[in-house]
Amino acid sequence: MTISVQRADRKVLRGVIFDLFGTLIVPDRFEEQNVTALLRWATERGLAAGGGAAEIVEESRAWMWRESYRSGRQYLCTEAIARAGSELGWPSDAAFLQAAVDAFFAPEVATVQAYPDAAPTLAALSNLGYRLGLISNASDQGLIERAMTGLGLAPFLDPIVSSAGFGRIKPDVGIYRFVLDAWGLRPEEAVMVGDSLDADVEGAQAIGLRAILATMNPNPNNPRLADRIRPDATAASLEEVVHIVAGWGG
Repeated sequence: MTISVQRADRKVLRGVIFDLFGTLIVPDRFEEQNVTALLRWATERGLAAGGGAAEIVEESRAWMWRESYRSGRQYLCTEAIARAGSELGWPSDAAFLQAAVDAFFAPEVATVQAYPDAAPTLAALSNLGYRLGLISNASDQGLIERAMTGLGLAPFLDPIVSSAGFGRIKPDVGIYRFVLDAWGLRPEEAVMVGDSLDADVEGAQAIGLRAILATMNPNPNNPRLADRIRPDATAASLEEVVHIVAGWGG
């Protein structure tokens, strides 16, 4: 076991916040199969879904994430599908858009996988008395809720916060403050665990949280940030996170 700790702190930890994709859940590329599922769903309802429909949906999703990171506001999958649907002649009412979003994410919810040590890690930290929560950048709150429930991880985590539900994306400090306020904890009493140097580490440290960088599947954006952003510790598995947190916890 190799654990890299950059900075120690003797203040007692009481809470641990986890990122989701790349931290508790194995990162994967679901976009293509999600788009295919959405267009199949639309075809079954007699809606235009051929020709360049896939490219229209993909561009709208790319637009959604560009605008989210540019503005800090989480643009929603419903907004992306509404944008694509305006070109394809689809309905635009709220019920239709939510049903389309559910169809879009159905393959991802069905096939997403947690890391093998995710549930044991959450159970171990819970048994040690830590409060556990989740903050995930995601374009739909329902995706997060269904994925966590399906994987059996939801019972360990409270609150479960998505940027879609909160309205702002990490590294906005407000999303971290929301969890701390829910727990009644000060920043120095909690730690963030995530795979992204900017969203997870920089955002957490900006409000005074410690941050553990999870490196099971290295985030491709991290190398360009490594000279500027330094985690308090790095862990190559979730099992290692337990040892780091327990060592800091006193």
